[in-house]
Amino acid sequence: MTAMIRKACLGGVITAALLATAATAPAETFKLTAGSSHPPVVPWVGVIKNHVVPQSILRLKAMGGKHTIQWTQAYAGALYNFQNTLEGVQEGLADIGWVGTLWEPDKLPLQDMTYFLPFVTENTRHLIEIQDELHRTIPAMNQQWLKYKNVYLGPQATDGYVIISKTPINSVADLKGKKFYAPGAVARWIQGTGAIGVDGGLPVYYNGIKTGIADGAIVPGTGILPFKLQEVAPYVTRVRLGAMISGALTMNLDTWKRLPPDVQKMFKQLGQEYGDKVTVAIVANVDKHFKILAAKGAKFSTMPLDEQKKWAKALPNIGGDWAKATEKRGLPAKQVLKAFMAGVRKRGDTPLRDWDKEL
Repeated sequence: MTAMIRKACLGGVITAALLATAATAPAETFKLTAGSSHPPVVPWVGVIKNHVVPQSILRLKAMGGKHTIQWTQAYAGALYNFQNTLEGVQEGLADIGWVGTLWEPDKLPLQDMTYFLPFVTENTRHLIEIQDELHRTIPAMNQQWLKYKNVYLGPQATDGYVIISKTPINSVADLKGKKFYAPGAVARWIQGTGAIGVDGGLPVYYNGIKTGIADGAIVPGTGILPFKLQEVAPYVTRVRLGAMISGALTMNLDTWKRLPPDVQKMFKQLGQEYGDKVTVAIVANVDKHFKILAAKGAKFSTMPLDEQKKWAKALPNIGGDWAKATEKRGLPAKQVLKAFMAGVRKRGDTPLRDWDKEL
């Protein structure tokens, strides 16, 4: 037998051995933790518990069962609070979780952008479409996540923000002197009105309003009922403050790298479904929640359109200020802002303030 033939035979034996080893390799089990600062009663967490986790198990079985996942689920602040959702995933306390970008104006300024652009759109569906569009077309969007060891999986947006208060709010003048929970950039929405912003998250609003830390809050409409906020702030004022891109479903980067490509692909698909299901739940909940709230004693009103326009016009150029400050950090803020506003108009929405025309 020649040396060449021996090498060929040896190579064939090795290849066959490797194939045999791969074919008989034991199924790999990944131990993952799903987490969030908020409870599953809110849609952006409930969809993780009720769809992402169980569907990942079922789909791996449907893929042949080579890989499995053992899930640990820890919600409602069991691992970290609302101010540490980014760090919770970044540090691996949760392998997958909802990250609230509204509390990250410094670390995730591009993802936090809509909070500097109030009075634009109330359409949650349009927002998640635009959020995904921005991540597909502007590399800096994903790079921001990766900087903090998060991998973007899917979009999340709120329904329209409303004002809840202990006393009626019928005009911009009624805001003067009152303290409102207004987390992160939301506090800028009341600049110039005479109101005072108090930082916080939905889980702390009830006790804070009850004890006088605040006179009310600026919240997504569907955030009221799950936390029984109507009991301490029964007046609900509709204002076209806008729906907001407030977070995303993400995965820890090290966890992501450990997963085989087919499992990564599965989680990307689940991320898209996550955005859709959260949106469906939020839209369905708006009318349902408001009817229940009215039956429980909540008092609804809508601020007159001329007052809304007055409020929008009176705000400082917070969108332009955000863009300038973010551009100085080497980020394409103006590009993102313009793309966002174009996406809103392309979908038929009419902003009360054209922030891109003030850059």
